[in-house]
Amino acid sequence: MGTAQPGVAPGHPLRLAYADPPYPGKAWLYRGHPDYAGEVDHAALIRRLSTYDGWALSTSAAALPAVLALCPPGVRVAAWHRGERPAISRWPLNAWEPVIFTGGRPADPSRVDAPLRTRRVDSLVHGVSPMTTLPSRVIGAKPAAFCRWLFDLLGAQPGDSLDDLFPGSGAVTRAWTAYTHVPDPSPQAETDTSRPTADATPDRGDAA
Repeated sequence: MGTAQPGVAPGHPLRLAYADPPYPGKAWLYRGHPDYAGEVDHAALIRRLSTYDGWALSTSAAALPAVLALCPPGVRVAAWHRGERPAISRWPLNAWEPVIFTGGRPADPSRVDAPLRTRRVDSLVHGVSPMTTLPSRVIGAKPAAFCRWLFDLLGAQPGDSLDDLFPGSGAVTRAWTAYTHVPDPSPQAETDTSRPTADATPDRGDAA
């Protein structure tokens, strides 16, 4: 869903933000986290996000209709297909999470390397496995592949800034540092077909 977003002046650094709060109705899962403050006021959160040049918000499939109703016109919804959690259920198991996003930097199809560098898709298929031995692990922490996809959705580039409003384990900040500081990969690296390492678990709510 959504409408076209306004363009950004070439070379203009963007203020971007990502929010991965406890999903509506799931805040109780984070009672032991030092930043726990109960259920998140998503209306206030979206108003804060709307002050940025571009932003993204993770939520659950079940909460998506209610959260979308709080969003301004023009937002889009991307899908992370992260696989289902082993469970017994009388209903179909949930295997994806929505990411609401808007703004950011549009791709420039006139670039010579546009097919390789600026092609973006609003769907990511990347399964994850729990890392129970990670000391800083937080329920719902996002894997590095998700973070890279998220930055691409917003058209992020070195020189932009990103505020991770719910830092959790710090995975998004680490991925952002790598994304904005690592030089372009070699042609050999671009053709590497190695599968990405699963490095987190979506669990049931927050927060990268």
